[in-house]
Amino acid sequence: MMPHLIGLDPSDMLYKGLSAVFPDVAFGWDMPEGDGPKCLMVVDPGRYPTPVTQSMTLRLTVVDRHADGSGDWAAACVLTRRIHRWLLRHATDYPLCAAEVQSGPLRTYDDRLGCETAYSTVLLTVTATSNT
Repeated sequence: MMPHLIGLDPSDMLYKGLSAVFPDVAFGWDMPEGDGPKCLMVVDPGRYPTPVTQSMTLRLTVVDRHADGSGDWAAACVLTRRIHRWLLRHATDYPLCAAEVQSGPLRTYDDRLGCETAYSTVLLTVTATSNT
């Protein structure tokens, strides 16, 4: 009988790694406050492609603003692609097994922030374990 395994949460690894590489960007699991560049991250657990891995979708919403407060789509796009490249370079850093950009950056508008944002999704495959 196969024990039920749960994918390891990559949140700490992602937050610490991205924050260290991009110190001028505010990362958070809720939209960070402030006027500088920021990135909202959301991890959605998904299916189990193998008995020892779990797929997770990382949703990224990146905001960079002009001095007038409007969204700087081009700058948000550049930052999103830089984040994607970091994720792909670290695709096999524990607990990750793989990373693949699914979509984006897509131009979106955030009503709460009142500006354009860059939205993307990255498919992560993480190690699954019976440990808590």
